[in-house]
Amino acid sequence: MKYVIWTVTFALCTSVWANAQTIADVARRERAKRQEPPRPRIATIEIVGKPAPPPEPPKDSAGTTAQPSASGAAAPSSNAADAVAATETKQDSRDETWWRKEFEKKRTDLRRGENQVAVAQLEVNAANRDFLTRSFDPDGRGPAAISAANAKLEAAQKYVDDARAALAQLEEDLRRSGAPAGWAR
Repeated sequence: MKYVIWTVTFALCTSVWANAQTIADVARRERAKRQEPPRPRIATIEIVGKPAPPPEPPKDSAGTTAQPSASGAAAPSSNAADAVAATETKQDSRDETWWRKEFEKKRTDLRRGENQVAVAQLEVNAANRDFLTRSFDPDGRGPAAISAANAKLEAAQKYVDDARAALAQLEEDLRRSGAPAGWAR
């Protein structure tokens, strides 16, 4: 009987040992399964570069191209037209990266404000709980803490409202500039 048990134990141990895999073998097989073909590179404005627009000739107040005078100088234009042209070139110089960065800033401000509202609400709840569970408050610290927490909550809510208004204004500016709406994402 002892001989049979030893034989069975020996057979089991050698079969497990013969079929054992090393971690390196398993890692190689997994790496081969996961190996993907390289993704094609997509040409974007950042990679290729945005070509510079050709310079435009100056325009007079009537919107026509100014003709040089006999002295070689362009005809004078009004200050209002210059201001409009300056704001148009400022608007035109805003590219996709500028718009995306601005939207990211505004959204970050909004998230920061929403987090401040949540924290202020927790502080109001804690102040109320402390006041209601305290059996003796001769100094009036409870109502003072509650009013301070409520003031902080109102300030945080005002900050969120301002951040939402700024984000809406930026969306309106993007729409008016004629840029693609996808730049707001």
